[in-house]
Amino acid sequence: MHFQQRQPTRATLLTLREHGLYVCQRDGRGHIALELEMPYEEILPVRTERRRQVPQRQLAGLLFGALWLAAILVPRGDLASPEVTAFWGWALVAAAGVGGLFFHGLHHWWSQRVLHTARAQVVLPDTPAERAAFQDFTTALDRRAKTYLRREYGTVNPLGNIEPQLRRVAWLRELDVFSPDEARALTTRLTGQVPNAPLTSLGQDLDMPFVN
Repeated sequence: MHFQQRQPTRATLLTLREHGLYVCQRDGRGHIALELEMPYEEILPVRTERRRQVPQRQLAGLLFGALWLAAILVPRGDLASPEVTAFWGWALVAAAGVGGLFFHGLHHWWSQRVLHTARAQVVLPDTPAERAAFQDFTTALDRRAKTYLRREYGTVNPLGNIEPQLRRVAWLRELDVFSPDEARALTTRLTGQVPNAPLTSLGQDLDMPFVN
């Protein structure tokens, strides 16, 4: 599965490969600007974020320039004169147009969708037409990473070294690869003890019962 986004100045490709997430970004001329593959071991947890990056300094400069230009072009004379009335009418139309462009920019030009992983993040322009496809891709990425980790690290061997296997089970449980019941069953298989709350008798903790 893959997700591809094309912009005038950048094209981004995200692909689910056998061992990891492939990311490739090209500039407007088609040259590779970024290319990497993140292994699934470094993907989880996966989450998305929508954020806005408003160019405040540039907008403030444009607003100052517009006010300066308006101060120069405003006609002198009676406020009821046709020239002054027409000027302020056009100024109102221009202000409404600028407000509409600003509102459009908030939802299209300056809106970003961020894919967060354990080791890195991928920032993409947030376009309404691609939101559903992007969400489907992140859901598939989460599912693929968990399936891969379960297949590669989810088996245990009670005859092997127990401590690293217990740490691996705890790691997979922390990443939500294993459910609490699955992690408990694997821990029991490795240690031979049921990992519940300690038994007490006469105020003293007792060892957990062995099941094998």
